[in-house]
Amino acid sequence: MEYAIQTKKLVKRYGKGFTALDGVSLNIKKGDVVGYLGPNGAGKTTTIKILTKLIKPTAGRAYINGVDVTRPSMEVLSKVGSLIEVPGVYEYLTPVEMLTYFGRVYRIDKKVLDQRIKKTLRLVKLSDWEHKKIGSFSTGMQRRLAIAKAILHKPEVLLLDEPVLGLDPAGIRDVRELIQHFQSEGMTVFLSSHLLGEVAEVCNSVIFIDKGKVVESDDMKDIAGRLASKAVRVEFPRPLSNEEIAMIQAVKSVSKVEAVDNAVLISFEGGSHTSYQILRDLAGMNLEIVSYNPERMGFEDYYLSLVGNERGIK
Repeated sequence: MEYAIQTKKLVKRYGKGFTALDGVSLNIKKGDVVGYLGPNGAGKTTTIKILTKLIKPTAGRAYINGVDVTRPSMEVLSKVGSLIEVPGVYEYLTPVEMLTYFGRVYRIDKKVLDQRIKKTLRLVKLSDWEHKKIGSFSTGMQRRLAIAKAILHKPEVLLLDEPVLGLDPAGIRDVRELIQHFQSEGMTVFLSSHLLGEVAEVCNSVIFIDKGKVVESDDMKDIAGRLASKAVRVEFPRPLSNEEIAMIQAVKSVSKVEAVDNAVLISFEGGSHTSYQILRDLAGMNLEIVSYNPERMGFEDYYLSLVGNERGIK
């Protein structure tokens, strides 16, 4: 299979003793929208900079559409669009002027460039500002313009490093809708982000990286299955005795029982049917139940279980 993005044992060392990437291997299929998550300094931006030929790896290989980006040729970048960290702002230009310049850099035929610019600005909701100076734009408008520049030449692969950084909720929604549009067009999107909810909403798979190593990768559907309820909180009118807690612990599929005041947290193996069976077993013990509520692990909890939270999320 030819992947849109592939890396093989990618290593990047900076200076003395700091390894940003330590054997990172990725396989991203064409048309996928993939989230790249990890703490600050985990290696996300370094990976994207290698894929866009801004820096060279210390070891390993990286490919886009089967072409080795670690080799001298710039051919591969003709099929790649990118937004890396905070984009440069051309304050003295208008969007049309800026995109015209980059259209010539991309060698887009002059006959189609004007229409391409109009269509791209309409897509990122900047048509009304096409002749305004970029220096007057808000952070959100500048970010949307940077995305317009990245997609002007109709790339097959789009690399986005923190695409919603600094945006308000409306700006985040606009970028989310853009990414969903790119997916509908068959574009491969690889994005790093610190907003876990956004990644969960727009990506069909996720890669977790920590300390330069990939610690987990999976489809969002499979992750959602793991986040399904695996515990229930049961409240009683009084604290249970040790004997009653032992009775619950002996119930089939129950793996752990924790008592907290008048309640117990029951962890179990299985799905919703198992939860229902546990409730029936408790009722059969003649225990008076005040409430019976499933406990769910959130996506953020899942993330922190993989990479830890000592350095925050970014």
